[in-house]
Amino acid sequence: MNALRTIYRWWAMILLVAIVVQIGFAGIGAFDALDKATAGSVDEDGFLDSFDLHAILGTLLVLGTLLLFLLALAARVGKQGVLYSLGIFVLVVVQMILGWTGSELPEILGFLHPINALIILGAIASLAMREWRGDRMMGRPGEPTAPPAAA
Repeated sequence: MNALRTIYRWWAMILLVAIVVQIGFAGIGAFDALDKATAGSVDEDGFLDSFDLHAILGTLLVLGTLLLFLLALAARVGKQGVLYSLGIFVLVVVQMILGWTGSELPEILGFLHPINALIILGAIASLAMREWRGDRMMGRPGEPTAPPAAA
């Protein structure tokens, strides 16, 4: 396995952990906002301050998933792997847009922000698992896939 492929594999795992932390930061923000609201009135700035960690990490995740896509290209993980990494990046960009516009969109669209987070978590977990298992499903050049077992 080449060095870029190893970096790609480790980066996928780091992103998986970061996304779990990101979901935790959303919970911290929600409970902090609730604490502020029960202590008295909370203004918009106070509410948004509760989600600072979530917003900062979200921005870093956009950059991190862009790096994942670029690593996929450089590590030559195959067409499927590159497209999968690009898909994760697109999902994270959509997630950021949903976060920015959530209060301005109809409430039903606010439903999409946490659902998309779960989709992102599943996608990056799937990618990391495949990379650590060494699946050839993502298309490593020069490595033949095993033939199906005889019935």
